[in-house]
Amino acid sequence: NSYMPITKETYEERCNRTKQNSPLKKLDFSIQPFIGYRKIVFDDYFFFMHKSFQNFTTVSSESAFYVDYRGIEICIKIDDKKSMIELEQTADSNFYQLARNHLNFLINDMKLPLVIRRNFYYKKMNLSDDLAKWAGYEIYLKNETHTIVCIIFRRTCKNKNEKKKFDVTDKHLFDEVYVVANSITPNDVHNTYYANLIQVQVDALIYSPEIYEFFETSIKIKPSYFDYIKMFLKSMLIILKEGDVVISSDILNFLGEDTKVERNLEYLLNVILNQISGVNLLDTHKSERTKVNRLLHRLSEYLIFCLDAGFLSHKYNIADLINGAIAISRDNKMAMDNIISFFLHVREKDYVKGYESSCLELLQENDNLDIELGSLLDSNNYSVNDFFLFYLHQCGYINKYFCYKNDDNYKKIIAYILKYGINIKIKKKICKNLLVFSNDYKNKYYALMNSIISFLSNNSDHKNLCQLILSTLINITNENNKLKECLLKLNISMISNFLILSNDYDIINKIVLLYINLSKEEYMCEDIINNGLLINFVDILFNIYHIDIRLKKDIFDVAIYIYQTTDSFYFDKIKLIFFFKQLVQYSYILKDQVCKHLCPLIIKEIYLFQNNDFIYSSLNLFDVLCDYKINCLYLHTMQILPLFHFIKSINIIDLYKKVIKLEDKVKKNLKIVT
Repeated sequence: NSYMPITKETYEERCNRTKQNSPLKKLDFSIQPFIGYRKIVFDDYFFFMHKSFQNFTTVSSESAFYVDYRGIEICIKIDDKKSMIELEQTADSNFYQLARNHLNFLINDMKLPLVIRRNFYYKKMNLSDDLAKWAGYEIYLKNETHTIVCIIFRRTCKNKNEKKKFDVTDKHLFDEVYVVANSITPNDVHNTYYANLIQVQVDALIYSPEIYEFFETSIKIKPSYFDYIKMFLKSMLIILKEGDVVISSDILNFLGEDTKVERNLEYLLNVILNQISGVNLLDTHKSERTKVNRLLHRLSEYLIFCLDAGFLSHKYNIADLINGAIAISRDNKMAMDNIISFFLHVREKDYVKGYESSCLELLQENDNLDIELGSLLDSNNYSVNDFFLFYLHQCGYINKYFCYKNDDNYKKIIAYILKYGINIKIKKKICKNLLVFSNDYKNKYYALMNSIISFLSNNSDHKNLCQLILSTLINITNENNKLKECLLKLNISMISNFLILSNDYDIINKIVLLYINLSKEEYMCEDIINNGLLINFVDILFNIYHIDIRLKKDIFDVAIYIYQTTDSFYFDKIKLIFFFKQLVQYSYILKDQVCKHLCPLIIKEIYLFQNNDFIYSSLNLFDVLCDYKINCLYLHTMQILPLFHFIKSINIIDLYKKVIKLEDKVKKNLKIVT
């Protein structure tokens, strides 16, 4: 026996001793996939994919094809490389046109395609310090048989053979360039604004109140004719003071002892307009009058800003003004009414005519106990200062001088602001108040419903506002059938379907809570089924809680019960048929259940109603059911073949082609079974 001592030797020493060279294992320095995923290399690229996907790619295939147990199919295709010169000579040089052509290819053979999303897509991960430019486009569509998500990428890069070797990665190179680019700064530390340019724009009053506030506080820029603005404000306060309204002398001194007073509103406005360059009050041409009317509108908004958040707000604000207008004596009320009308500024949107100088009369009730202002706003040709109208309502001015006989008219004022107003801050305040008082005054919300739904529809992209409105609707519809019926008539289901597509959990939660209220009455459930909400709610359950196919049986039984117990005259059953088709694809048990319990009824309804869309959807369902060959035997006993002859006699090409394929499939499976 020979004794071999244990020694520490290097790889080279071992190779010299054994005379055998084994290749070193190459280390993979690339980023590794997530837990539960694997890295797949295809062509010159790699990507991550869940381990449940199986590879069905053939040797001759130009694309990679993977399928998992849920029925999800993923296809990856990588086209050949092209130089920029070659690309410019092809129709695919425009990336958007390439994506559009691919979308047309996808929907070419579809009968009822629903394109849910099509927009540019931004690639999220860079796993190899890739400096190339990626252009992406995302397509998301559905039809009666498939849901397709397609993402197209174009990678623009420098040819690998043309690259020179560097000792640094692309990322480090990019980082150094970013530092230089981001740190470029002028030597002049004290930057200055283009005051002259800003002054001209401020004089033209083209900005919103928030911008004026910034200009006045940060860079001390006001209209060049601001002395005349103070003249307007002081004249307004003097009118109030002469009308026995208490005005502090401190406020008048703040406006300046030398500031003149003018009690004639029309003359006062003309004095201010004369200070604005480019305005000619003597020109009667239509374009000049339109310009003057537009400037008057902006001037009214700027004066309101001065009272609300600007020059005078800390001493005398909008609420003080309206309270003064309520307390003013009769002798001075007319002059104050003219100023209130100017601030309210009811006018046509095209600015051809001046504002309604007697617009306060439009707030009065007519013989039918309706508000004249409402009919003007409903025509969509008129606008009103919703901010000032809100304060007239809240401070009690409308209640003091108009005393509506119809109590709903007070709520209609709020409804007009929600529906036709443009001030988002006021609308937010209204939404919060609606939510706060919704529990105690739910029976008084009927007059507001149309505007609330209109506001929800127009602001569906504002999450916080949507949550406020949906919370309000949840509160007021609780045990209130009148408001529930009103909501259904206003097509709340269509808006809910749209909001569900946002995939925002907080909003979806509110919608579900709202429909718990709306579904407590049997006749209201029809709306949920008719408008496709039932399918969306089931999708939400499956997606959020990851319900397994075996646990879907209860919901499936409920859907069968709904189909069997409802009449096609009252709601469209096509959506339920689509639901059954989607669900039975992966379960032979469910296929057997649908075939035995629903197919006789579906066949009967095809004969009765002869609706082409219903027939096409039913044929798609039969096609899926026939994948389970035993079902072909059941369908044969239900006289499915005479039904096929009946459908062919309708002479609709799409139905004829579909039924021919299905008939061949049934006959082929019958031969196997029998």
